[in-house]
Amino acid sequence: MADRLENRTADRRDRLLIVQPLVGIGDMVWHKPWIDHLASQFDVILAAKPTARAETVFHGTAGIVDWLPIERSMRGRRGRHDGLSGLLRLAAAFRAARADQVLIIHHSASYAVAARLAGIPHRWGYGIGSSRRWLNRGAFLEKSARYEHPTRKLPAFAAINGFGIDQPCWHIQPSQTATARVDDIFDTHNIAPLDHGLRDTIIMGVGAMDEERRWPPSHFAKLAAMLSAAHPATRIILMGAPAEQPIIDAVLADASAPSGLISAVRPLDQAVAMLAAARLYVGNDTSLLNIAAACGRPAAGLFAQTRPLDYTPLIVAVPVPDGRFGMAGGIATIQPDHAFAVVDDLLHSQSSGQ
Repeated sequence: MADRLENRTADRRDRLLIVQPLVGIGDMVWHKPWIDHLASQFDVILAAKPTARAETVFHGTAGIVDWLPIERSMRGRRGRHDGLSGLLRLAAAFRAARADQVLIIHHSASYAVAARLAGIPHRWGYGIGSSRRWLNRGAFLEKSARYEHPTRKLPAFAAINGFGIDQPCWHIQPSQTATARVDDIFDTHNIAPLDHGLRDTIIMGVGAMDEERRWPPSHFAKLAAMLSAAHPATRIILMGAPAEQPIIDAVLADASAPSGLISAVRPLDQAVAMLAAARLYVGNDTSLLNIAAACGRPAAGLFAQTRPLDYTPLIVAVPVPDGRFGMAGGIATIQPDHAFAVVDDLLHSQSSGQ
């Protein structure tokens, strides 16, 4: 029978180093239920790349006792943990974490080697490829699982190693400080409060990490016009990262854009609080889509490059009409009236209490 990832001592909680090195915020959200679950049993040190913004995603999660930044393979930028000398520095950082066990939620052998060099006695991981020789606990995934989506890969691994979850819950808790700041912003714009702490807003996520995932600004402007006409009391907020301000400006400048649109380039903690208070999100397949769903809000996602996410019913797909994902320029073939039909149906479902 395979080992089970569980606390081995009765007098104290083991220190568990969890290594989740994918670069995106959405990547971190996808793994969150299982990390939350393990943090209820272990003192967790979470090692992640700064771009994944783990401290915001896991705000309020009891059991995470420390954070360890991984500065390696960061979207083309070299960091202090790249190369052979970087691997040795990473091993030193792992050693300083004083972990009893390590769980590597990735297939790369580099993290398993670093854990071995760090002297961590119990080393768990996917075991796909050459990483297997440096791991010494638990059951491994088959090689075919390497390219599985994280929302399927981690549940499969957890199930065979004793920390599976029957009904995973994706949940992000906004900070009180960020919520208070966002409430001030809503009040400044005279955005009406609704039941359950919500505000009468729709958030549009207009940015994405690459052009093929970005719906044209003119399409966002036309959708905003349709929604404003159908739901005149509901305010529309255009949200993006600081680098995406030009996209927001292009939406605002489009001839189809209605008056009263609000630009929101906010720090991530405030973006989380704003999403948690909105009626719903509509936008590109990006981190905001996953955050909105994890905040318990319906999230209409525009999918052109990959098949729609299906790990939570709160994400409702607005896919390319011909079903051919991954085609250049496909995102522009999703028409505003198609997105409007999906969003309008979600809004009416809320109003009718369904």
